[in-house]
Amino acid sequence: MSQPRMPRRPNPEELQRVLEGFSGATGLATVAVDTQGVPVTQLCAFTEFCRAMRSDPLRSKACHGCDAHGGLQALLEGTPQIYRCHAGLVDFSIPLTDGDAYVGAILCGQVRMSEREMPEPLLAQSDWHGDPHLEELYEQVPVVSRRRLEAAAATLLGLHNIVDLALHNTAAARKDPIEESDRGDESAKRTLSLVPQARSAAADERAPEVQRHNPTEVITAAIRREDLQSAFLEAVTVLDAAYAPGVLDQTREGRARLDEMILAAAKVCSPRIVIHLRQLMVQERQRGDVDRYEAQLAAERFICMVLDEYQRQHPRRHREIGDLLNDIARHPEQAISLTEAANSLHWSPGHLSKLFKSVTGCTFVSYVTGRRVERAKLMLASTQMPVQKISAELDFSQVNYFSRVFRASTGMSPSEYRRHCLSREERHTGAAVPGSNKGRLRA
Repeated sequence: MSQPRMPRRPNPEELQRVLEGFSGATGLATVAVDTQGVPVTQLCAFTEFCRAMRSDPLRSKACHGCDAHGGLQALLEGTPQIYRCHAGLVDFSIPLTDGDAYVGAILCGQVRMSEREMPEPLLAQSDWHGDPHLEELYEQVPVVSRRRLEAAAATLLGLHNIVDLALHNTAAARKDPIEESDRGDESAKRTLSLVPQARSAAADERAPEVQRHNPTEVITAAIRREDLQSAFLEAVTVLDAAYAPGVLDQTREGRARLDEMILAAAKVCSPRIVIHLRQLMVQERQRGDVDRYEAQLAAERFICMVLDEYQRQHPRRHREIGDLLNDIARHPEQAISLTEAANSLHWSPGHLSKLFKSVTGCTFVSYVTGRRVERAKLMLASTQMPVQKISAELDFSQVNYFSRVFRASTGMSPSEYRRHCLSREERHTGAAVPGSNKGRLRA
């Protein structure tokens, strides 16, 4: 029997980058903690009052207890929790999970509220009143409305949903028990302690290669996270293998296999559309053999249908940055501007710019341009469409500008890239490859 897969560790460096961007954009304090409430990232934008409280060993333990309870409460309730900490300030918590395992939480806030809006205390209140220094620092803590904190919680929850997969993908699998550190430095980057994940006997019996990677599970999880880009990338991997130089039956089988994966995800996430979706897939296959680009478009259309139905069944009140990333993934050919994107979220361009970079690691313009260039690469390698038409399809104002952007990204002009892809496939097959069966390229 194979060993159960242990939950993976979120990467503290990745969390740090996201939290710094969020704190910089909102002015709110943030920190990520393990299951015991001990910080695993540096303290971002912490108030002087909280730093002073945590400098005392006894009060610091109370802070850890509040953070641990806040994370667990959010996990149990299934939604961000706004609460009053032991020192009288207001925070909110969002749990960090790996599958069914609770691995810690993100805490944010450290603000005061009016008595009318003040939430109930999470734990017994600490006796710090009477200390002149702490009282002076407490009066310097900003006062915010509950509505503002709720909006910040919704935004951070959206960021958490987006970065969750990236954090897990960059984390190493747990191999040995985590050694407890005796250091009292809270800013030290410690490893998240993990809650063991319950697994069924059937899961334990799965082959190791299935445990490592199951495309159907990846697509299903991406739809549940409302993460189109991750679902699309999994479809890219399957289609790359299907359209690798070889016999035509391999391509047909690969497309049929991807259809079944998407249908399996729909059965879990959006069961009401399964019959209709299957009918559309049959109609698509009846068109006959299609090139790699058209196959990608069909897969993306089917995945979007599953996500759209899932979102209808799980409506949200406000648009989040994840919705914007989905819009870009859904329409990579559109040259959306930062201002247009900010307006769609009812944010300022500056606010969106900071949060976007904290999530993706790049500027908004470079991200959108990158998606358009990737789509251009697929079109050049998979179709006979003229370069000028590809430029127009991808919303470039002039073909010369498109060529400059493409060369800056790939080191080749569009025509050179197309010739490179064709010659590479000819080396694999010994003959020119028809345009309807051009090869592997990540969209």
